[in-house]
Amino acid sequence: MMKRFFIFLITLPGAGMMQAQTVEFTASAPRIVTVGEAFRITFTLNNEFENFTAPDFSGFTVLAGPSRSTSTSVQIINGKTSYDRSVSMVYILQANQEGTINIGAAEATVEGKAYQTKTLSIQVVAGGNTSQNGNTQTTTTQEQAPESHQNINADETDVFTRIHLSKSTVVQGEYMIATIKLYTRQMNIAGFEDVKFPTFNGFWSQELETPQQLQFQRENVHGKLYNTALLRRYILFPQQTGTLKIDPFEVNCVLQVYARNSQPRSFFDSFFDSPQNVRKHIQSPSTTIKVEPLPSGAPASFKGAVGNNFRMEAAFNRDSVTANDALSLIVKITGEGNIKLVEKPNVNFPPHFETYDVKTSDNTKTSSLGISGAKQFEYPVIPRNEGSFDIPPVEFTYFDITKKQYVTLRSKNLHLGVAKDPNASTATSTAGVNRQSIKALGSDIHYIKTKPLRLHEKGFVFFGTWSYYLMFVLLFTLFIIIYYSFKNHIKKLQDVTRTRHRKANRIAQQRLKAAGQYLKNGDRNNFYEEVSRALWGFLTDKSALMLADLSRETAREVMQRKHAKEEDIEAYLHLLDECEYARYAPDAGRSEMEKVYHDAAHIISKFEQTF
Repeated sequence: MMKRFFIFLITLPGAGMMQAQTVEFTASAPRIVTVGEAFRITFTLNNEFENFTAPDFSGFTVLAGPSRSTSTSVQIINGKTSYDRSVSMVYILQANQEGTINIGAAEATVEGKAYQTKTLSIQVVAGGNTSQNGNTQTTTTQEQAPESHQNINADETDVFTRIHLSKSTVVQGEYMIATIKLYTRQMNIAGFEDVKFPTFNGFWSQELETPQQLQFQRENVHGKLYNTALLRRYILFPQQTGTLKIDPFEVNCVLQVYARNSQPRSFFDSFFDSPQNVRKHIQSPSTTIKVEPLPSGAPASFKGAVGNNFRMEAAFNRDSVTANDALSLIVKITGEGNIKLVEKPNVNFPPHFETYDVKTSDNTKTSSLGISGAKQFEYPVIPRNEGSFDIPPVEFTYFDITKKQYVTLRSKNLHLGVAKDPNASTATSTAGVNRQSIKALGSDIHYIKTKPLRLHEKGFVFFGTWSYYLMFVLLFTLFIIIYYSFKNHIKKLQDVTRTRHRKANRIAQQRLKAAGQYLKNGDRNNFYEEVSRALWGFLTDKSALMLADLSRETAREVMQRKHAKEEDIEAYLHLLDECEYARYAPDAGRSEMEKVYHDAAHIISKFEQTF
């Protein structure tokens, strides 16, 4: 009884928290599928339910399901325990026909209350391995492959790139978003070479997004299914009018393509076959944008600001001031558009005000929705005379994109009362002076010294002595030594082959260190990938070859040329096979990963001594 009571006390807070949490019922499925493709649709509820009603799957064939799965997690943070529990119902569906098919809401009952998911819209496109892409300019350069791998092909429409513009017509100064995307179908991208991004001549440009890793998403292109990835996104502000041309984006893609043999092959042949690297030059079509000039009749206060929702505030930073005291007029402009390019408004100060350089501060945020935020201008001034002064309102004009007209903003009337300076008798009043920096007045001329000068006898002179000439010779010799040492160091750095050969072992050890961290964390896939990179990278650096030019056969030839022992060569190739097969084979456990790690470190160390 005591044991049951203790368990009840432990589970009671968790049960209460699970009941108190907000019920969330969601549905997830791919947005785009092909005809005949099997895909998964999952309905997830973060609570136990009493009844579940699946939606109508008209237009799809139910291949499997429903299958129910439950997951529970417990977190204790700062003594607070939280419980997360979710229940999922999974169906495997197959698309039967092209078109956009809507899947209705699923329904479940939790504690007598019914909950529903949102409806899903799935686009079904035609299957096949080709697509329409007549405008992409492509050339393919295939690496030399062994005779056993023939008919390697990268179709012209398997991979291409495009530059997408958010607008086709803008006015001068209006922003647009340029997105560079990569499209591929059943192609493994091994890397990129000779990347050439557009220069955007005639635009003020800024990068918005540059992903560190490619994240592919499905997209329908001319009725065909493609995997698309964002390469880079820019925000552009045209600085010229007319039809502006955006240069194409160019890149050499290194594609991994499997051989297409005419003879039938077994399942294991296709499973363990190594892909061949094919270089393909892809280039996006040239893109043009029409930039219309701004309307005529712009007010004098217009200085190129274009956008929406601009606002302006102008005020002094001090309410009261005396003559010869410094203060600042703060003008703050906020809005959406080319606010980074906004110039300071003109302010007409009275002639008895000394003015100085305007200080500008930028507090803007750039996103795919454009640039928004504030730009602040600080006008430092010093009133030299007492009195009451009125400053004309500050004017700022911008072109409103939505209204298609100029809008002028005016500040309120600026009034400043200046009190008398109590030290006015010792100060000099200077009217209408514009200076670059503040200098003290009345202190630039010092009093005349009347005391007699004291002359001292001339002391020891170092110049012309033997110590002087000895030091000169030593410095000249040291200069010659440093000059030739630096020249030899530059010569060594320019020898790329020698530098790669010298640093090969250090780079391999760094990669093995990273693999050791993956081993410690239990990250199996990244561990084997990092060990494979260490092995291949060590050999390419030692042989001064490109990684794309190195295969198992050329690797064997390089090691034989370096007088490596045959058993060491077989051990090296065996480690490469283990790293490759481990990506597909079941998990053999931590002991096997530790063995691969130590064997890789041993063979690299051995080859370092041999080479």
